[in-house]
Amino acid sequence: MKGTKLRVGLMLLAALLLLAGCGKNNPSVLQLPEGTASTQGGDQSTPAPLKALGDRTCRVGQETIPESTLFSFVLNEATFDPLQGLTLKLTSANKSTVRDFVVSLNYLSVNGYMQDAGYEARVPAGQTVAGEILIEADELRSSGVSSVDELILYPLIYDDAVPMGQGDVVDGAFSFYPTGQSKGNVVYPVRQKTDKEQTFFDNTFATMIILGVDQDDSGDLDVNCYLENKTDKFLSFTWSDVAVDGASAGSGGDAIVAPGMRRYAPLHIAAAGISDEPGSVAFKVSATPLSNDGTPVAPLMEQRGTYRFTSAPGAAATPDGGDEPGTEPVTGTAATATPAPTTVVYTTPTSAQKKNAKNGYVNKDKVNLRSGPGTKYKTVGTKIEQNTAVTLYELQDGWWFLKCGKHYGYVKADYISQGKPKAAAATEGDGKTFAGTVNASKAALRQSADKDSKCIKELSDGDKVTVYYKTKGGHTWYYLAYGKTKGYIRSDLVKVSGKVPTK
Repeated sequence: MKGTKLRVGLMLLAALLLLAGCGKNNPSVLQLPEGTASTQGGDQSTPAPLKALGDRTCRVGQETIPESTLFSFVLNEATFDPLQGLTLKLTSANKSTVRDFVVSLNYLSVNGYMQDAGYEARVPAGQTVAGEILIEADELRSSGVSSVDELILYPLIYDDAVPMGQGDVVDGAFSFYPTGQSKGNVVYPVRQKTDKEQTFFDNTFATMIILGVDQDDSGDLDVNCYLENKTDKFLSFTWSDVAVDGASAGSGGDAIVAPGMRRYAPLHIAAAGISDEPGSVAFKVSATPLSNDGTPVAPLMEQRGTYRFTSAPGAAATPDGGDEPGTEPVTGTAATATPAPTTVVYTTPTSAQKKNAKNGYVNKDKVNLRSGPGTKYKTVGTKIEQNTAVTLYELQDGWWFLKCGKHYGYVKADYISQGKPKAAAATEGDGKTFAGTVNASKAALRQSADKDSKCIKELSDGDKVTVYYKTKGGHTWYYLAYGKTKGYIRSDLVKVSGKVPTK
């Protein structure tokens, strides 16, 4: 069950989502008592896991790599903090004296919902490598997770020097029930419901519901999807032939969902050619099983459809034909719409607002200043550059009323940070730059070298960056640029050519 196609496919198809971290608050170590590990994964051939050691340590079972002779992969500790998130501490020990192994854990599931882990480590012969995975609290909350009752790991351990089909691969699902639940008794959180959702398809194989489509001030579209896999195999959901208002808008994206699991997955559509008020988004979705031996597999189903911005709440996305049998969309049940709050639109600040004004700055490039708190209001002046200083007067309905230069207007709160912008000199380092490439399925570009700082932009595997320097102390961070956007990314998420200076 090993080979280049399978491994590359698994890594490239894992969906992404990186979000800002939060502060700590009463973290607790999840107990992983002896006997709580179990295997699952449909018709995959996986052995019983090895015996757990103590009350916090569980060893993931091996297939043709016996723990006693060649390799061990250990989940040492799982710590859940409602504000920080879920932290997993791992140890990979290569006991071979001649062979190198790779450990890949691109995703896992918490309480039935897939989460992107983005972990991969090469373990040279005779060496032990420690690792850590953080699933941030925002990611867990968005999936309705408030306690970790079920944790399933999907590790892939292989020797990439051995030809496909000659063994030496661990590829299975290993379950832990830290709060004392058992398989079949875990209550999975109900899915999100919105007043904008439209069901793309809901059949015996899978479900896809578009919860909504949001447009940011840069004009980009984020299609927020709910996916459910009802089969006993891993499914790769692939979006293609994307069109906005009938015009081509890129190639699409993909996400992997394990057997019986669910996930929330975004489809990001770049702004090129998209109007300020798009009317529809159309694309094709393919659901393809992942084979155990890496051979190509025909899609289980394909569905074309269109999400219409003006459709009634809970309506089904319009099918565009070409369906496989049993793929007709089914209307979903939508949540009741909440009336919009009454707002007061200011054109100039009041005396009280001037008295309580704060310093702030724009944390994203090319942001619109609008005449009111919402995208329905007209833009004022030209787009605002990143790090532009502004005066903040009042926050209402998720928008700041502020002054930028000579203009008064509103900017979405996500694009504003309080305080003064960083000095421009900080971007220059010692004058040298280094070419870098993101080597994780998702990497958060943050405002500062701190996992709790705001995420400016989410980068993906293969994105090219320019690195200026790395930080001292604690975790190592690179200060870098992605296009015109600059910020910090953890150094283990970026591969760099050359020796980057420390600052």
